[in-house]
Amino acid sequence: MALVSVSGELDLYAKDGLHDALASATGLRFATVVVDLSGVTFLDSTICGILVAEAKHLRRDGKNLVLVSTGNFVARVLAVAGIDQIVPVYPTLHAALQELLLKPV
Repeated sequence: MALVSVSGELDLYAKDGLHDALASATGLRFATVVVDLSGVTFLDSTICGILVAEAKHLRRDGKNLVLVSTGNFVARVLAVAGIDQIVPVYPTLHAALQELLLKPV
């Protein structure tokens, strides 16, 4: 499992950095990429598009994208945009790791 942890405002200006971080994590060839958005204070549609595209890309390769977002602004954006219907969203990193690492095979 690869972990990408981001913080601050994620908008058009942060897209290249996020895209590079996701590409690096995907390049590690783990079955799951976890993106921890707990420290994010703002998320725009550009970043939402990147997350959905990455989820689809990983799914084509039989892999998964998982998001972590506390009950903050970002969690509301993910819900309103319907991303939480496409990508699993966990309320804490602990909950995500517990589910992913302890999931029966």
